[in-house]
Amino acid sequence: MIRPCILIAALAATGPVHAADAASMNDIVELGQERWTPNTSVPPGMDMMMIYGHPTKPGPFIFRARVPAGYRLPPHVHPDARVVTVIKGTYYSAAGEDFDESKLRAFPAGSFYSTPANVPHFAATRDEEVIIQEMGFGPGSGIQYVHPQDDPRPH
Repeated sequence: MIRPCILIAALAATGPVHAADAASMNDIVELGQERWTPNTSVPPGMDMMMIYGHPTKPGPFIFRARVPAGYRLPPHVHPDARVVTVIKGTYYSAAGEDFDESKLRAFPAGSFYSTPANVPHFAATRDEEVIIQEMGFGPGSGIQYVHPQDDPRPH
């Protein structure tokens, strides 16, 4: 009997749920309405589009990245776990502190993988443009490069 009482008390403490608290239909990104912008946290060439939330704010976030053919993303970490879904093309990724082409694993369109928080990893594309969707949980400090010389941002 104690557990149901605790649950009832917890639900009562949260107050009533209103329709306005539910997800807004304004969060929908329709095909053809994408707004790609340059991703200035990574080497030039990758564009991104925020889908939901934002990495600097509390809660979940989702973004898409459009990655050109022949792109290399140097070893880096994120303060939160990430889940990547490949939407178009084949994305190559691996864990490690140094970029090693031989360790890259192919993730074709439709596949996904996860990277735990603070685990160094790197990625690349080969002969085609790739689009990925990445999900994480903020707030975080974004991307931190394993080797400071790989960081394209002004210091």
